Amino acid sequence: MSRTAVRAEGTSSGVKVVGSMLFVLVMAVVVLLLVRARPAPEPFDPRSGRPDGARGLVLTLERLGAVVDDTRDVPVDGSDTTVIVLDDRLDDEQRVRLVEFAEAGGVVVVADPMSSLHGGAGLDGGAVEIVGPDLPEQRFDAAREANLTVGTCTYPTLLGSRGILVPEGVLFPVGPTEPQCFTRGSNSFIVERSIGEGTIIGLGDNEVFVNRHLRRADNAALAAALLIPDPGGSVTVLVGNGASPTVADLGSGDDTLFDLVPTWVWMALALGALSFVVFAISRSARLGRIVSEPVAVPIAGSELVSATGNLMARAGHAQRAGWRVLSRLHRDLSHAFNVDQSAPLDVLDHAVSDGAGTAPGEVAQLLGRSATDDASLLDISRSANRLRRRVLEAEREPEPESVPT
Repeated sequence: MSRTAVRAEGTSSGVKVVGSMLFVLVMAVVVLLLVRARPAPEPFDPRSGRPDGARGLVLTLERLGAVVDDTRDVPVDGSDTTVIVLDDRLDDEQRVRLVEFAEAGGVVVVADPMSSLHGGAGLDGGAVEIVGPDLPEQRFDAAREANLTVGTCTYPTLLGSRGILVPEGVLFPVGPTEPQCFTRGSNSFIVERSIGEGTIIGLGDNEVFVNRHLRRADNAALAAALLIPDPGGSVTVLVGNGASPTVADLGSGDDTLFDLVPTWVWMALALGALSFVVFAISRSARLGRIVSEPVAVPIAGSELVSATGNLMARAGHAQRAGWRVLSRLHRDLSHAFNVDQSAPLDVLDHAVSDGAGTAPGEVAQLLGRSATDDASLLDISRSANRLRRRVLEAEREPEPESVPT
């Protein structure tokens, strides 16, 4: 393989490598600009449609005419809204603000049985555990699905309930004169505590409001009765600051995607770009001067014409072969002495005589001949070759020297 071919192959390989690196770099930038982090939703997320999410509760309340808002901010005191805490991940400041909201006349429903907002009535305070049945499929019979009936109930909106399904919760101890509902003995699923001018209602299980259990028994009716006793109310789902950021939280800040990228990432990209430039320069450097390869020597026009004439002679076309030989000579002489090919032979003869010193009438006589047999064709071919070498003086490329073996 010649050095030129090797260089061409190396250049092609370098182009492929450089193209691949450039493609990877461009794709990395595109992914960096377009891909956004989407955190997985946590249990009791009011935006989550997963079985442990609470999207079904929001849709149910909105279907009943309520205006539902999920937020991390406690409503201002005196707001006409019912606050529900599905999972107590509130920080201390949020709990203080929520108590102040209730003291100002607000209603707060705390569904998380482990929340301190219940007033300390946990298992150590006399509560008992309740475990629901295993229901892989909905029975479409609220009374048969329920594992906790109404019992003693002081809530008028819940008196007609057929019961609720409590997957795994607790029943709090209550006094005979305290508000209660869904009871067993002296324990109730619902406890109510008056604080200031408002109320904090505690539930024994927050699982009753997740998507997979909301449709069971009268769980949805329980949510409607506690959160929107009057049609067209407002409900605020309070998400604690301890919960993971949602997609909306990630998109609500002032920082752009470029601000969130660490400095070392930009340094890595800069070093990658510098390495690419160095690699491209090293692959594009020449190894030496340009090497020229010898070009194959073309066959002289006279030899081609003679060979064509010989072939036609062998085929028995003497007249036709002679015409081809003289026609090629006529074309070459016209081109060499700037004479139009359609001009009379006398004009061409005069131009060749003046320019090359041939005898007057020599060219016209030769071009006017016609071959009748092999002998006359051979004579015409020889005469044409002698005139061509003498007048046109064709230069040939030297033959390449043979290397002794």
